[in-house]
Amino acid sequence: MPDALGALRTSLSEQLARLRGVPPSALPEPLLDIVVRREELPGGGAYVVRPADWEALRAEEGAAGRPVPWWARLWGSGRALAAALAVAPPARGSRVLELGCGLALPSVVAALSGADVLATDGAPDAVAFAAHVLALNELEGAEVALVDWSTHGDALVDRGPWEVVLASDVLYTGANVQAALALVPRLLAPGGELRLADPGRSGARDFLAAMRGAFTIRTERREDVALHRLRPRVRS
Repeated sequence: MPDALGALRTSLSEQLARLRGVPPSALPEPLLDIVVRREELPGGGAYVVRPADWEALRAEEGAAGRPVPWWARLWGSGRALAAALAVAPPARGSRVLELGCGLALPSVVAALSGADVLATDGAPDAVAFAAHVLALNELEGAEVALVDWSTHGDALVDRGPWEVVLASDVLYTGANVQAALALVPRLLAPGGELRLADPGRSGARDFLAAMRGAFTIRTERREDVALHRLRPRVRS
């Protein structure tokens, strides 16, 4: 395992350096101090690679004037969405898009079910880690792309339509809510579905209230996370 972890760290450092446009020696050490963990899920599990000490990485990035690496933790909403997908997976062969994937655990679960998955994030570091998470789970058919859905949604519409769109804890600003309201209906195929996990943010409440007229909404609560499934209403 030490040799395998060293090889993984080397591969990550090379990709992270390319995406940041810096030599590997310029990468912060907490970004490369990584762990691999198996996340247990209903019916099985999946492997995730992540920075071992999120607080150290946050402090280092803050000192360098870089954004908070929210992507580098496996948050409760992502875990809850992944568990829900393990119980009720997308249909085999369906086209699935994850917005703001971070470490991409929901994308992994969807891909393990046989779906055709594109995981996206606007943070280059997240894209590098997500690509390695997919590789760890031997999901060669799944893709990762560097796309900030809140500002470059047209690129995702052009790749669509999508039978399933996944998102976990992405509605944390008013701007994101407005972007999601404009984008989600354009992403979904006829009869498609948005599966949204949220820890109870006001933005999610505003989003759901605005979508209720055109979408049916089913909500399930798991501990501190609400899981919402939205489908376009069928007009007679």
